[in-house]
Amino acid sequence: DGPVQYERVGADVTMKCGSMDWDAAVTWTANGTDIDESHLNGSYLILKNVDLSQSGQYSCYEGSSWHLKYQTSLRVGTPPKEPVLMCRSNNYPKGFYCSWHLPTPTYIPNTFNISVIHGTKDMVCEKDAVPKNRCHIKYLQLFSTVKYKVTLTVTNALGKNYTALMFDEFAIVKPDPPESVVAKPVPNNPRRLEVSWQNPSSWPDPESFPLKFFLRYRPLILDQWQHV
Repeated sequence: DGPVQYERVGADVTMKCGSMDWDAAVTWTANGTDIDESHLNGSYLILKNVDLSQSGQYSCYEGSSWHLKYQTSLRVGTPPKEPVLMCRSNNYPKGFYCSWHLPTPTYIPNTFNISVIHGTKDMVCEKDAVPKNRCHIKYLQLFSTVKYKVTLTVTNALGKNYTALMFDEFAIVKPDPPESVVAKPVPNNPRRLEVSWQNPSSWPDPESFPLKFFLRYRPLILDQWQHV
């Protein structure tokens, strides 16, 4: 399939026809379609101000014999912008997870590398199979006053970027929402509802770390909420 050539959106791209001389008679195709000779400088292919639609397979053939001399895959994209990183503990006191995404697509492959440091100790962030943009860290000690520092670096063929977070253990604790929430009428009392729920299944130890619940409600015809 030949090499892969990565170029930025808006760049001017020059492709050589392998080892062919500059003044050799050649024909270029993009995804099997002939390219007009106006884009040629001798045997070189010149693409001005490339955009995403010009990604594809480019092939160069010798003169009228149509012997394939060179082939490359052009991938047009952008360097990564600063990634968005979020860390949260939804299963305290077991640990926490971090997840990330890019604010805008790059249209080419990206590699993410995450490092977690607790004080001076490097910690392993185990990648989750699903979703792929998430990993989790196990707490080594509870009630630690030492801050965590998480750095996420994203790299592609056109550049790299990073973002970092620093936080205390307790600052990222956030349970998942309650489960099995049910509201049903109370017999013989049309002005009352009975609401029941369960702890989130992800919360591992509600005995040692009990959760507090807040409920709000309103009739649809009113804008203001009542709180319990």
